[in-house]
Amino acid sequence: MGSIRIPNFPAFCSPHFELRCNAHCHPVTLSSEKWALANPLFLDADEESRLTGARLGLLAALCFPTCDAGQLLSITKFLIILVHWTDKPRSLYADEEIFDPVWTRAFRPTTRRDWQKRFQRHLAAFRLGQAITARNAAESVVPDLESYIAIRRDACGVKMLLDLIIYAGGLVIPPQIYDHPILRRLRQDAGNIIAWATDIAAYARHPRTSNIVTVVMTERKFAPQGAVHFAGNLIKETFCTFLQNESQLPMFGDWDDDVRAYVRGLRDCVVGSLHWLYETDRFFGEVGEDVRTSGWVFVS
Repeated sequence: MGSIRIPNFPAFCSPHFELRCNAHCHPVTLSSEKWALANPLFLDADEESRLTGARLGLLAALCFPTCDAGQLLSITKFLIILVHWTDKPRSLYADEEIFDPVWTRAFRPTTRRDWQKRFQRHLAAFRLGQAITARNAAESVVPDLESYIAIRRDACGVKMLLDLIIYAGGLVIPPQIYDHPILRRLRQDAGNIIAWATDIAAYARHPRTSNIVTVVMTERKFAPQGAVHFAGNLIKETFCTFLQNESQLPMFGDWDDDVRAYVRGLRDCVVGSLHWLYETDRFFGEVGEDVRTSGWVFVS
């Protein structure tokens, strides 16, 4: 199908988003992969062969650079499960038992009840988003852009990724503060940036699946390069919106330190996810560094 030039995602992050990496990245990566491969009937042979190249331990380390090794291991295990559920949608319920120990031994004991209920709502929304996406694909339905954006935030699991900021930081943010309009907008900005950038990266390898590029091509009658450019501009504009919203963040009294740490966590998840796109082989295979440098990627 030829080649397209994708946006320079790291340039969008610079200079306002600092890339950091957790010092426990390497040992946690090894431990998480050993855990995944030791669980029979979890990953199939193809998933096992692609596990190391996915570099999910690095994704966790870039998004959560300050948590301890135990927290990072639990997060990495969850990301392995999340990718498995994404790649094998039929396993969403069949393999739920693989998530239960992560939930009961790591996430639930160290979090508040309001966080647990929120995470479970986002997990349910992820399942529903995956089902809607699968149904649309089966029926050759391409949703309009506004509908797709809402579905995609659920279906890609980014809401759960952002939930883990509070777990990883040991933060206490009461519901009335968590639901503040500025924080809601910051979460939405961060989630959209991650979801849309991942879509653009995924288009090169899976151009016939539903993502923001194909949606824009259908709705706006754009060629692939024009749709990528349009989506890239949406991401760039959303970075600007994030910074504008952040500048309007009020003080929260006794909760202010935790809120500031939470917003820093949103920044870490954004910059970490976008840099990881070039490090994993899920999107660009072995030429991620070339794509980072030139922007050109072959569409299969």
